[in-house]
Amino acid sequence: MPLTAQERTALKSLPKRIQRSTDGALEGVVHDLRKLYHWVDNSTDVEANMALLPVFYTHLDPAVIPDQLLPTDDVQKVVILAKLSLMSIVQMCISLRGVLNESLADKMITDALVRRWDTLFPWLQFMYRHFLPFPPRRDPPKGFDVCDVDAVSITTRALSQMAVSIAGQHLVQTNIAVQQFIAKLWLYVGKLKDEDLLRHDASFRQDGKEGVDDEMTGHVRRIMVGIITTCMGALPAPSALPTLHNLLDAMGGYEPFVASALRYIRWFGRKIGDMNNRTTPNYGFVTAILGFVDALSVSVRFLSLVSIMDATCQEELILHGAPSDVVTALLQTWPVLTGTRVSSSTETATPERCTMILEDTLDYIDVIIRQSEACIPALCQVLDAGFIQLVLQAGFHCPQMASGFLKLIPRFLMYHKVLHHFQKAMDRTADGMARLGLHAKKDDEVQQSWILVQQAARQILNICRKTSPLPFYEQKCANLECPYDNNERPHYRCCGCFVARYCSRSCQRKDWKSRHRTACPVLHSAGGFDGSKHIRGSLPLIMLVETFNYSLYADRIQEAMERARKDYPEDIDRLVLETDLSAYPVTFSARPVQQYADKFDPRFDPVMLKELRGLPGKHIMMALKLRAGQEECVVLSPRVGLTLAFQWPAAKEEEAVLSSVQEALVSRLAVGPGNVIKRGEGFKVVEYRQQPMTQPTTSFNG
Repeated sequence: MPLTAQERTALKSLPKRIQRSTDGALEGVVHDLRKLYHWVDNSTDVEANMALLPVFYTHLDPAVIPDQLLPTDDVQKVVILAKLSLMSIVQMCISLRGVLNESLADKMITDALVRRWDTLFPWLQFMYRHFLPFPPRRDPPKGFDVCDVDAVSITTRALSQMAVSIAGQHLVQTNIAVQQFIAKLWLYVGKLKDEDLLRHDASFRQDGKEGVDDEMTGHVRRIMVGIITTCMGALPAPSALPTLHNLLDAMGGYEPFVASALRYIRWFGRKIGDMNNRTTPNYGFVTAILGFVDALSVSVRFLSLVSIMDATCQEELILHGAPSDVVTALLQTWPVLTGTRVSSSTETATPERCTMILEDTLDYIDVIIRQSEACIPALCQVLDAGFIQLVLQAGFHCPQMASGFLKLIPRFLMYHKVLHHFQKAMDRTADGMARLGLHAKKDDEVQQSWILVQQAARQILNICRKTSPLPFYEQKCANLECPYDNNERPHYRCCGCFVARYCSRSCQRKDWKSRHRTACPVLHSAGGFDGSKHIRGSLPLIMLVETFNYSLYADRIQEAMERARKDYPEDIDRLVLETDLSAYPVTFSARPVQQYADKFDPRFDPVMLKELRGLPGKHIMMALKLRAGQEECVVLSPRVGLTLAFQWPAAKEEEAVLSSVQEALVSRLAVGPGNVIKRGEGFKVVEYRQQPMTQPTTSFNG
């Protein structure tokens, strides 16, 4: 590509020694081109650097790109000239950011990279294809002075500089070939180990200072996180979905994409955590920490973005442990970040980073709990990772989001799996909870939310200590006449309700004729149409929680029935009482039974539902609103189904709930002995000693 007359005129304004090197570089002299690269690397003269740009592009003609790395002099010379030209162009663009204002630098980078992308991009692909094998090579190919460090440096920094310009961002977000190249490079860098590209070379850093950031692997990871986010970050979710699918296709599907994303999260968390063991930090050390924190925050934000856009990607992330990895990385980061104090500038930057990383983490957790079908496994991962303790300790940085997370927990405590993991989280840190309670007091909103969570958990655990609400039907044959009462794993399960299990087909046939024909549609309606295994596996606990709230909040139920009588005057004798356990505190409402015709098992006769009648002002059925997935679901109260199918609950379970209600009334109403609570259709006088009112504690041990 010959130079124009205007470009040759611009070269004449350069110093004489540079002009001599320019003449040699145009003739293909490697030594002279290397001199120009070193001059650009150390020069701050923007005008002179831009004058040299055509010289470098003369050696980047796509037509001369070799198909194979043949060990011939011609091929070796073409490759080394291209390498030096690419490094010079990239370094030229990097130097612009430190000298010019943002708008002028953006314009010049657009001229240097974006408008010449058709020339530059084939060479970047060539570098990736021939010099970035996996695992990385220690030595370059024989006869070629291009190692994997050079190839990674050139490709990542070229994309990074292009992605910071407005025109470059548009190119990244619209060009499928560029997106696929970014995806492959992102995948490659994610697989690198610390020792693969270790190079202590201050010239790689933009500020030219020695420090921990001289480790190239960390630097290129930071670059790639920013680039992959640029592909979708500035676009609305519907417009960015094709971009995400292009990235997934280039990487080979969801599993490689998810695995690579989590490698970045784990690497940044581990790297920041390791810095806590370093000696007294200097300015460069602290700058590196803040850079890694920024990259971790962007990575978590990227997970939130792809989780919102693609449900399958969201489920795969949860399946591979993304919630646990994100929380673990934050826990590794937090002690380092809060303990970093070096200068006045970092004193201001550190609290900002604390708030930023905590908000991004809370935002991701909020997305997966509110919008995911796997919200229950996701919440269990978060609890196991110890996020509650961090929220209590650091929630004052963003109290509204921290309080919102805590208020989500009681909505899932009626599921065995969540309750078990919540209790484990509390037991694991029982000794330190008093100290964390003091941290929670830094913000009233966080403290009040935590008290509500404790109260809700204590009420349910109190019932569990007095009786066993385990899903007994999963280990026992549903045929009550079966002599084998201790079947550990019944082999057959009813395909109608997905609840009842049997040890043999004979038992299943006997139970169907005697009892299950009636109970099956009732149990199916109690488990929800989606057949949620979490609902099916927690029916006894859900029923006990429902009964507890029904007895404790008789006044609220009465108010709900009165509202329903006013709203549905023609249906006052066929109202269904609905308890909303997907909200906390629990709420109640009542609606006519015909509105539930499409909520229950289709084997329920819709005509029969419409003809049901009860006492005026009394409810004829009870329903529950639960949250076990992305959407809330309305199910039939499990009490009727469990009674019909298994003759459960027995007197022991009823007494356990009644006893728990009596204790809860002390806290709720502060009543003394002799007051009454509702029991069945009658009332019972409560006789007990008044307990002193104390602030809720955090010990849930029996």
